[in-house]
Amino acid sequence: MLTREAIEKALALYEGGATESTVAQATGISLSEAEALADALNNGEAERLFREIALAGVLEAAAQALRSGRGLIGDTAVDVVREIWNCYPGANLQNGGPLPPSAAGLDEPQTLKDERP
Repeated sequence: MLTREAIEKALALYEGGATESTVAQATGISLSEAEALADALNNGEAERLFREIALAGVLEAAAQALRSGRGLIGDTAVDVVREIWNCYPGANLQNGGPLPPSAAGLDEPQTLKDERP
């Protein structure tokens, strides 16, 4: 699995002249991930890759919250969309209306249907 640490180690190895198979063995990532990293480095897209890895962490945390039944509390959904927008600025994400009110006092999980009494 790609992590920021694995990417940083792989980039250092590539800059030292390592091959994809050497990088895969040294970092514990798959050969296809090592090849994708090499392509990103050669195309000058290493920063984009770091943003995507950070976004994956945010999405995994949001998914974990939803799976546990906690839901997304307060402005968490807005934060997730903001991270996607920052990672993919050319994705034509538009403001879909006003942002939800501040989370001050809204510390309860929200569902797709408003089930509050």
